[in-house]
Amino acid sequence: MSKLVKKLYLIKIMLQAKALVLIIYIRMFLYLLRKAYHKRRRKGRSVFALKPVRLFSQKSIMALFRLLKLIAVCFLIIIYITLFPCPYSFFSNEKPYFGDFSWSSLNQVRLSAGDFQENGRGGLEHYIPRLRLIEYIIEKGDTLWSISKKFDVDPDSIISSNFFTNVHSIREGDMILIPNIRGIFINVEEGDTIFNYSTKYKVPPDFIMEVNDLRSNSLAPGMRVFLPGVKYSTLERAYALGEAFEKPVKGRLTSRFGYRRDPFTGKRSFHTGIDIAHRYGTKVYAAREGRVIFTGIKYGYGKTVIISHSFGYRTVYGHLSSIPVSRGQRLKKGEIIGFIGISGRSTGPHLHFEVWLNNRLINPLTQTNMTVR
Repeated sequence: MSKLVKKLYLIKIMLQAKALVLIIYIRMFLYLLRKAYHKRRRKGRSVFALKPVRLFSQKSIMALFRLLKLIAVCFLIIIYITLFPCPYSFFSNEKPYFGDFSWSSLNQVRLSAGDFQENGRGGLEHYIPRLRLIEYIIEKGDTLWSISKKFDVDPDSIISSNFFTNVHSIREGDMILIPNIRGIFINVEEGDTIFNYSTKYKVPPDFIMEVNDLRSNSLAPGMRVFLPGVKYSTLERAYALGEAFEKPVKGRLTSRFGYRRDPFTGKRSFHTGIDIAHRYGTKVYAAREGRVIFTGIKYGYGKTVIISHSFGYRTVYGHLSSIPVSRGQRLKKGEIIGFIGISGRSTGPHLHFEVWLNNRLINPLTQTNMTVR
């Protein structure tokens, strides 16, 4: 039964009780009124007789019995719940940051959400494991995802436990660290505390302290703290995987990816990228290293540069005023590829920036740090 139905039912019972009390008061008033009237008429020697008045009708008595019956049933339910608590739990026994782990070391260790310990109150509670890292040697055919599945942890947990320059470049024979708990490491900055992390990442402070074996809430800058159950954001994961793009130009974001009102026709249309406005002639940079696969004029885009990147990504830079690079040229991240202009279908000087993944458009804001440069 939903909360709304319960509230409506209680309101109904309350109104019925109030109505019953009101009926009783009205009948008592009528009884006294008729009694006084009969007394006066009798003094005046008038032949007048009133029929006996019943204080409670059969209907009123039945309603009273129903109310008492309902109160008794509710009282019995409360007593039953108090004396015999429900043996089932409405919460999942398995915490999101626990799991079954198969260790490939000599000392076999198994940690799971099924591990319990006495809580001193005659019951059992979950055992919070302390953080441990295992050294694992990359085998032939291993990938980040196959390793995370093998040890039942998130890829984010493995990425944050190692200082990868490029996750995709791990090779057979390399040694990596794998945590026994799902979560990520973060670097402590000035003023950070356990309670700050608990509020920001929604993790109980005692969990953080127990997992990291900490005895104090104060943290020193430069420390690395493990946050159980926390994952990277889309942008953080993109940087960790080497798939993120830097902001290609300084300026103000004037139009986002997705549906919008077309500035020329006024009709609803899909915007395939983002627009960054700035002064005419402002430098435009390569968002990531790659190879130029197109330079020239495209319909609607004006003067355009398209760069092919690793892992199936392509970036498009439109409405340029001039293009100093050529097709086939290799570029590093941050190299100049053009200047802001108003070529093509443009309402003013700005850069139109698109990101493609395997011939599919994606939102550039999920792969681009717009605070950079």
